[in-house]
Amino acid sequence: MQWWLWYGTNKVTVQAEDEVLAAAFFKYHREMLTNNVKIAARLAAEYNIHMSATSVKRRRKVLGFVGSRTNVKGIPVQDAEQLVLAQMNKDPAQRHGVFMIQQKVAYHSETHLTRQFVSDVMHMHAPEGFDKLPVGIHERWAGDGHDKLYKIGFAIWAVVDDATSRWLGAWVVPSNRMGEIVAYLFLCLVEKYGGIPLQFTTECGSETTKLFGLANSLREIFHPEYDNVELPAHVYLRSVHNIAIERSWLRLRLDWGDNVILFFNKGIEDGLYNPNDPQQYELCQWIWPKLLRKDLQETMDFRNGARMRKDNNKIGPSAMSRNQAFSLPEQWGGRDCLLPVNVNVIQEIKAEMGGDALLQFTSAEFSARAQAMYDTLGITELTTENIWHVFQAMYPLVFP
Repeated sequence: MQWWLWYGTNKVTVQAEDEVLAAAFFKYHREMLTNNVKIAARLAAEYNIHMSATSVKRRRKVLGFVGSRTNVKGIPVQDAEQLVLAQMNKDPAQRHGVFMIQQKVAYHSETHLTRQFVSDVMHMHAPEGFDKLPVGIHERWAGDGHDKLYKIGFAIWAVVDDATSRWLGAWVVPSNRMGEIVAYLFLCLVEKYGGIPLQFTTECGSETTKLFGLANSLREIFHPEYDNVELPAHVYLRSVHNIAIERSWLRLRLDWGDNVILFFNKGIEDGLYNPNDPQQYELCQWIWPKLLRKDLQETMDFRNGARMRKDNNKIGPSAMSRNQAFSLPEQWGGRDCLLPVNVNVIQEIKAEMGGDALLQFTSAEFSARAQAMYDTLGITELTTENIWHVFQAMYPLVFP
């Protein structure tokens, strides 16, 4: 059999036995590349061989390079299972996930197996290994409080997705040591995503007891099929083990928190703010959370959109943004583990707890008055550079 294609600028005939082309297809097959359009593009870029996607498809069939679904149907189950076990035996530490094993089988044995088949074999022969591997998004949420801004009077509570390190939510709050506030923020996330994770992890502290109760209650009400002994809805961890959230704090402090403290203290040093004056303090407690919440959201959005460096030793996704890893978990071998709940129930619980008033630094009456005065100034954007000047302009309007 022969094929007509363009090699450079010349139209040539390539035999089915052509070694260069066959080697190229073999390489792509070991990489688990099965998209005919992408293979055609790689051939053009790497070998200057121009082939249509249809020709690529026919050629792959001639050479016997078939996809995972065809393979699983075409080879004995025990043979396919042995291919998976051979790669698992090379990983006694059990650090390789389903996608990694799937890729290694393809690379070392030139055989494509479906992700589901590989996952089933791994669960059957080494179920304990899955305690170390991220299964997917919403498998585990990790929450914690950040106290570095307490020195200027503000606290942060945040939650990240354990598998992807994506920030799910971060809030500037009056206190991250009040159980009512921490539990309320948990419900805010449940409402936002329409469900609960398989598991929530926090440090053990009095502020997390209400969260602990809510996580367990929601699991029992909406998903009683999960055994709370085998898979607890909430787990207490030491900070050194609650890695997903702990490693996020350093970046947050370097990118944002340290500068915030400098800008805040500059207002005191320059005589623009007296924290011992009750009226100035009250206005400060209104305007600074307004700025901090905006900036924290922007910082969180930036981190979620930034591309993670490639790390072949990292468990879970790398070489992609946290947003991509979270939105397309199948690209790194993950899945969506969210357990859906009735959002109406969540909203009712939030309302009974007091609603967003729990998160406010000043009274509703003062907040309305301050906002009205702020609006009269026509501020385009509130920033760390102009906040103390806005503060000074607002003060005589709020306290005439």
